[in-house]
Amino acid sequence: MRRGRADPDTCEHLTTVRGRVVRSLTVGEQRSRTGPLVVIVPGLGLPFYTVPTARALVARGLDVAVLDLPGFGSSLPWPTRPSIHAVGLTAARWVEATASGRPVVVLGHSTGGQAALTAGLALSARRRALSVVLAGTTFAPEQRRLWRLAGATPLAYRDDGPAEVDVAELYRGRTGIVAMLRSGLRDAPEQRVGHLPVPLTVTAGVHDAFVPVSWLDRLARSARRAPAVRTSLLGGSHNNLFTHPDAVADLVVLAADDATRSGA
Repeated sequence: MRRGRADPDTCEHLTTVRGRVVRSLTVGEQRSRTGPLVVIVPGLGLPFYTVPTARALVARGLDVAVLDLPGFGSSLPWPTRPSIHAVGLTAARWVEATASGRPVVVLGHSTGGQAALTAGLALSARRRALSVVLAGTTFAPEQRRLWRLAGATPLAYRDDGPAEVDVAELYRGRTGIVAMLRSGLRDAPEQRVGHLPVPLTVTAGVHDAFVPVSWLDRLARSARRAPAVRTSLLGGSHNNLFTHPDAVADLVVLAADDATRSGA
């Protein structure tokens, strides 16, 4: 474990998972080895913008780990291919390696939501104390063409700004980011979510054009096996984990309660 260079309250952890090194970030000191753990899977493999939500969750008494998957957050070799399902399966394996016996919330944002769904499906075969949060999950069926996606993009980020972007992550990601995007466009989470047997929360920023209310509702309705489904529109647009971290954290606290009760 080592302290982050830019953020002294952020710690970097390196965990070997099936022979590959997975980097994760935590904020402050970990409080518990048995209490709930929130695992954040960022969109397009860009972890920087998720740290404000991690801090807000820590302030609410939860332990949090931001997974650097596929690995654009550092100069280390990527531990997995830049695809939705590869990232999701690696996230699930990281949870199995590090969070034995703990309730877990897998929080995925944007394409990270698609990967979090993969992780949730994999983990649910082996653990009960689990819940999944899909935040700003892409892509609505009508946006699964590049030209349609391009049309929605300016409005999707209307409440966001350049401070949310780490230029170094973008540079390291380059072709990998494109691969993640293409993988997300080929995915149909509304079909896969029907197999998820754990509590589910779906949420988005109210001004997020990537997640119209009809898409949010469709994801919720499609979760037929989930014992509980919560939907919520929060403030901001697509990257509201950066702009509205307290609102997102308040919602994830409820999901942590879901995971704890499911394992009781």
